[in-house]
Amino acid sequence: MKKNILITGLLFFTLTIFAQQQENRFLIKNVKINNKFQNFGTTFYKNRNKVIYSSQDSKNSLLDLYVGDIAKDGEIVNSKKLEGLNTKSYESNVTFSNDGKTVYFTRSLYGKQNTIKKDKNKLATIAIFKADVSPSGKWINVEPLSINGNFDIGHPTLNKENTKMYFTSNMPGGFGNTDIYVVDIHPDGSFGLPKNMGEKVNSKYKEMFPDIDENNVLFFSSNRPDEGYGGLDIYAVKLYDNGDVSDRLHLEPPVNSVADDFNYIFDHDKMRGYFSSNREGGVGSDDIYFFTQTRPLLFDCYQEITGNVIDAVTKKPIAFAEITLQDGNGQKIDKKETSKTGKFSFEKAVCDSPYKLIAKKRHYGDEFKEFITKSKHDGQTAIAIEMADSFIVKKRGMRMLNIDDINFDFDSDKIRPDAANQLDRVVNIMNRYPKMVIELGTHADSRGRDLYNLVLSNKRAKSVVRYIIAHGISPDRISGRGYGEKRLLNHCKNGVKCTEAEHEVNRRSEFVIVNM
Repeated sequence: MKKNILITGLLFFTLTIFAQQQENRFLIKNVKINNKFQNFGTTFYKNRNKVIYSSQDSKNSLLDLYVGDIAKDGEIVNSKKLEGLNTKSYESNVTFSNDGKTVYFTRSLYGKQNTIKKDKNKLATIAIFKADVSPSGKWINVEPLSINGNFDIGHPTLNKENTKMYFTSNMPGGFGNTDIYVVDIHPDGSFGLPKNMGEKVNSKYKEMFPDIDENNVLFFSSNRPDEGYGGLDIYAVKLYDNGDVSDRLHLEPPVNSVADDFNYIFDHDKMRGYFSSNREGGVGSDDIYFFTQTRPLLFDCYQEITGNVIDAVTKKPIAFAEITLQDGNGQKIDKKETSKTGKFSFEKAVCDSPYKLIAKKRHYGDEFKEFITKSKHDGQTAIAIEMADSFIVKKRGMRMLNIDDINFDFDSDKIRPDAANQLDRVVNIMNRYPKMVIELGTHADSRGRDLYNLVLSNKRAKSVVRYIIAHGISPDRISGRGYGEKRLLNHCKNGVKCTEAEHEVNRRSEFVIVNM
């Protein structure tokens, strides 16, 4: 943006913007239950009043499952190990049937000699297990699922009807490293054939840690570098009854960060939940974070951004101005020109999302506006942009022409070539605004006699006026007056010692716009 734009009070948008800046969608905090080791894998339990999570007691200990109560402030309190389930394997990521009688969870597999089985990359091989929950709360009849195989499978989550399970796997036939799959659960408890969730969810990179909420919104993490902030990022898609899947949403900061962000669970009724991250500022290698959500996520919801660009002074439309649309990350989306009537539009902007418009036009200062689109599907977010001429500024409550000072030789009122160049700019802008009326004021510093300064500055003002009139401007549109040292802008009056720079502030020429 040009320097002169920074000092003008004219450069504001005068039409109220329908989509105002809003607070962050997510408010997060690190919960106190975290220790300096691994803590992650949260799951709601007991009508979402409790949470189960995985944690280590020491750097070399196995992951065990813990359960705690959810306090009003989101803290996990009264935490203790789950009895009867934790083994010499790793346990994490559980999900419960609606009646609370069946639980599915992730466990590492054992190999020979009572050691954890490793794959070729020396990573623990995991599988999904099922258990019955006894009336006393113990997990019994633990057994692996029939869909396990010679591949990793884990991170189960159930839909609200308990008819489908979503999970992570690197089974053959996927898109990439690990993908999200879904499998039908039959009334008798048996399983169908796993189905890949497709390209709207999966990629050639890692997709992991699915969780589905009561509104059929599937959350998952992916490390796709073309979209993410870094590491694993959290995404969401809406699953419709007809089998369609919405475009994926990339959750914004502070939920996502440059680190790994994963295992997002959401209580839609209370607009709160938990996720895990290894970001800087945490307590351990992976920490659990509590969040509250201030605004809902919107899927497949688009807005049309419409608007017009006008001259801040004349209020006339500005044709063929360049309008660039950027997303909230500053990435260019599209660029267009305004019509002859100063109008513009951009289609299919995502609802309830941040955008930025940048307006450019020759002889005008660049303008921009940051805003958030409205939440209504197929609606419009309307914006009006006022652009001020780059030669017009506002100082001390007055509108002025922004040109360099008109300089004269010592004790002279003749127009020098460098002064003529500036005055030609004045003539050009007055020709662009044929109703503009200007009063010139020339000023001197306090050095020298007061009367001499007054007379000389008055002569110089009249020389400038004569020059402008001689170049075609009507005499009734330009007048001039010399003020000598009567209107000093600082303390440098007679008898006060000042630097040359301080005196220069008072030695000036000002073209004040009297009327437009």
